[in-house]
Amino acid sequence: MLADSLIEIIASSLASGLSIEASSYPKPGNVSPLGGAKGLEHWFFLSSSTSIAIELYKILQEVVETKGCLEKGLGEKIYRVYSASSKPHGGGNVSLGFTMLVVPIAIGIGDLIRDNDPRIISVEGMLERSVDLIRICGRSEDSAWISKAILEASPSYIFKYQGQGYDILDNRNRSRSFWEFVEDFRRHDLILNEIWCGYKRVYRAYNMICSNYPHNLYEGVVMAFITIGSQTIDTLIARKKGYKVAMKVKKEMEKILSLIKQGSQFWRIYAELLDRELRASQINPGSIADIVATAAGLCVAMKAMERIKGANH
Repeated sequence: MLADSLIEIIASSLASGLSIEASSYPKPGNVSPLGGAKGLEHWFFLSSSTSIAIELYKILQEVVETKGCLEKGLGEKIYRVYSASSKPHGGGNVSLGFTMLVVPIAIGIGDLIRDNDPRIISVEGMLERSVDLIRICGRSEDSAWISKAILEASPSYIFKYQGQGYDILDNRNRSRSFWEFVEDFRRHDLILNEIWCGYKRVYRAYNMICSNYPHNLYEGVVMAFITIGSQTIDTLIARKKGYKVAMKVKKEMEKILSLIKQGSQFWRIYAELLDRELRASQINPGSIADIVATAAGLCVAMKAMERIKGANH
C-alpha cells in the first residue's frame, strides 16, 4: 500500500489550486484578496480548499486500495466533495465546477500510482487516464448525484438548463452516467465541455503556470486566466448575462493579451480597470477560473511528485 504521506501531498496539492487561483491578481471579474464577486469572498475559497483536500484524500485512499472501478460512482464522489466544501462558509457555490474537474483527476492519479512508479507518470498520461475512467466507470445514478449538487448550489440561472440536455429538475430523467451527463450538456457548459475535450484547456493553463514554478506562480495563474479567457466564451457569464456580454468579456481579454504580447506594462492597469468594471456589474468568468484553478492544483501536485521522485532516486 502506498504511503499515506504521498496521498496527503497529492490531495492537498490538487485542492490548493482553488485558493491559489483565488489569491492571484489581477483577474478581471474574479475573486481576489482585494475583493469578492457576487457575495463570494476570498476566504470562502481558502476554507473550501481545506475541506476539498480532506475529501480528496479519502477518495485517493479508496482508489489505491481498489482494483477496477470504485463501488460508488463519480457522481457520488463529486457531490460529497462539493457538499463538504460549501459547509465552512455556510453555502454559496465556490467550487462545483472545480470539483467536477478535479475529482476525476484525483481518481486518475490514484489509479496510476497504485500500479506504477510515480517517477514515470506524466501529466498527459494522467489526464488521459482520468477521462478513460470517466467513460469506463460510469454508473446510472451519477446524474442524480450531480443534479443534487447543482440544485444545492442553487445558481440563479438554474431554469436555463431547461431544454438543454435533460431536465435536471425531473427525477425521472436522472438515470445517466457522469459521461452521459457530460455529453448531454457539453455544448452548453464550459466545464463539461472541458472534460469531454480531454482537459485541453487545463493542460494549456498547466504549462503556462508551471513554466516558472515555483517562482512567479501567481503571475502564471493570471497569464493563464487572461489567455484562456481570450480564447473561450465563459458559459457562466453567457447563462447569467447573455452571449453578447460573454463575447464582449472575451474581446476585452484579447486586448489585454495583445498588450502583454507587445511588452506593454499598461496591460496590468487595463486589467485592473476591467476588473473593477466587471465586478461592479457582477460579471464573473467563473468557469475559466475553475479551469485555471484545476491547472494550478495540478501543477503543484505534479511538482510535489517530482520532488518525491528526486528524493527517492
